[in-house]
Amino acid sequence: MSDADRIVEFVYEVGQLKRLPRAGWLFAGVQHPESVAAHSFRVGVLAFALAVQEGANPDRAATLGLFHDVPETRIGDIPYVGKLYLDVKVPPEAVARDQVQHLPAPLAAHIEALVAEHEAARDIDHTPEARCSRDADKLELLLQAREYQAAGISKMERFIQTMQGSVVTDTGKALMDSALRIAPTEWWEAFGRR
Repeated sequence: MSDADRIVEFVYEVGQLKRLPRAGWLFAGVQHPESVAAHSFRVGVLAFALAVQEGANPDRAATLGLFHDVPETRIGDIPYVGKLYLDVKVPPEAVARDQVQHLPAPLAAHIEALVAEHEAARDIDHTPEARCSRDADKLELLLQAREYQAAGISKMERFIQTMQGSVVTDTGKALMDSALRIAPTEWWEAFGRR
């Protein structure tokens, strides 16, 4: 197989994220939850904005956010309740390593590094970009919960409360405060008042 063939195979695999629903929303009664790909897109946008405001590298932060859930093509989106029953917890870095093993070496190394850096935000030795990407992941969940709440799905408070203590950057905390105060439809309503 050529390098192009291997890259196309990988991109087909990543395409599975467009069809993979975010499983935690099913427990809250969301019948047609967002896909992992939709989540990752907004994480990338949020990570970019956070990094600009925090003085970090926005391109790197956005890329971390974009790639952070790529391992879910192989392991699925396991909600917190499901993770409690798993005996074997394969780290996302190991899944990513398997996913990219047939890619050209420089590309494989970049993707592995992205997943590892995002995951390292849990540790003390994390980069500012990983911190922004991680905060973006949490903020995106909160924003989506607020959107589902505005659409009439009542079991969102648990998701919203859980995310409030998990954001660490000053910008992330400010965005969270705004997201809790501003209705998800405000941008549209303001546009209509012009």
